Amino acid sequence: MGQPFSPAVLSILVTSVCDMRCTHCFFTDELDDAPRKKLQMTTREIEMISETLGGNLGVLILAGGEPFTRKDLPEIVRAFYENNRLESVYITTNGQIQKRLFPDVARILQECPNLNVTLALGIDGLKEQHDRIRRKSGSWDIVIDTARMLQSMKREYPRLDVQSCTCFMNSNQGAIFEWYDYLKNELKPDKINFNYIRPPAADSKELDIDGARYARLAARIDEDSRNGTIKNHYAGDIGFFKAALDIYMHGLIAETQETQQAQLTCYAGTAGGVIYDEGTVSSCEILDPVGNLRDYGWDFQKLWFSPAMQARRKTAADGCFCTHESNCYYPSLPFSPKHLIQIKKLERKMKKAWN
Repeated sequence: MGQPFSPAVLSILVTSVCDMRCTHCFFTDELDDAPRKKLQMTTREIEMISETLGGNLGVLILAGGEPFTRKDLPEIVRAFYENNRLESVYITTNGQIQKRLFPDVARILQECPNLNVTLALGIDGLKEQHDRIRRKSGSWDIVIDTARMLQSMKREYPRLDVQSCTCFMNSNQGAIFEWYDYLKNELKPDKINFNYIRPPAADSKELDIDGARYARLAARIDEDSRNGTIKNHYAGDIGFFKAALDIYMHGLIAETQETQQAQLTCYAGTAGGVIYDEGTVSSCEILDPVGNLRDYGWDFQKLWFSPAMQARRKTAADGCFCTHESNCYYPSLPFSPKHLIQIKKLERKMKKAWN
């Protein structure tokens, strides 16, 4: 894989605090770990990570927990925008904390005028199904309202993307096509995302899914994107390419799950990395952390180029595989020529369908 370099895609789980306890959540143990909250990275510690990242950053993914339980998201984003020439930030959210979400998103867009800002709203089906999965009555109405309000903000902020993000799991797979039709015909987000559930889950029954149904859904999204039935895209100069990559990887994930074999060389730990709320760093969310930035004086490069991380890169490249979209496929596909050719073909068809 050659010499290691600073990540192009960095995921930071900025908090283990959340106002929900979803049935499919992989982070439940951390959410319920009260002592862990005292170790949550401060604004300054995250700024130090940005200062020592060692290169420009294409995509910053802010997740959790619920990111908007923090009061400093604009400061966090601005640090990477100023220090690392950040091109895009992707914030996952359940869309419930409107009193902080709207002003913080506006601040980010105002203070980082050339930044592409994506809000990925976690919505897991129609009203009753979503509220049951999220274990919070009325949460569907709030997140749909949040989506509508953000869509209205786009008129002032064209670099804002409002996306839906649905976890494909046991509880919603039976009605997944009805939900997809609602997204396509009613909510009409800038991009429709479906994430393949991965272990662990708060309710292990959610892991029992129909792989063939997921594959049919992936094929439907691909077809609708090619013919312009849905207008999946991101803002920015390479918005169509990023959307095409996302759409293409669904089919690849279905093939990976069916064959239980790697479909590409994984660049987790090279092009992509993960930082947890208490400062630990990993190549991905599937494998255990390799170290804690506290032990490296919050110097990201010292940990990233350490022997432990180098060993992890070898593990990732030697046939490691999973179904994790943002940790494996998103940072890895641009380095796979055979897949990149297909992604570029899809990109051209999507652009043509828009005209």
